[in-house]
Amino acid sequence: MNTKYHFAESLEDAQRFLRENPAVMVFFSDESCNVGDALSPKLQRMMEAHFPEMKFLEINVQMIPEASGFFNIFVIPSVLVYFDGRESVRMARHVNVESLKNQIERLYQIMFDA
Repeated sequence: MNTKYHFAESLEDAQRFLRENPAVMVFFSDESCNVGDALSPKLQRMMEAHFPEMKFLEINVQMIPEASGFFNIFVIPSVLVYFDGRESVRMARHVNVESLKNQIERLYQIMFDA
């Protein structure tokens, strides 16, 4: 089992995961999103290769509809990156993995390489 990957079972579960981990990529999906099905493994591979301390949290907005309002998610797929419990990066609909990596890199280095 991948301990870096967590599938949220409730909004409270997602909030707890964000509190307990200093660096988290949150991926918002639903059952109808084929793009999300292809994107999730790419994001996880990118994290494993470049951001080994970061955790991956997936939230299915059909299973947890209140998460959409709480996180201000209006389109699927969406990705939020949190450092120390604060949203630092947001990307929605057309998620470019390379661009996302570049946005995370500097913040990640400040947190883990300093």
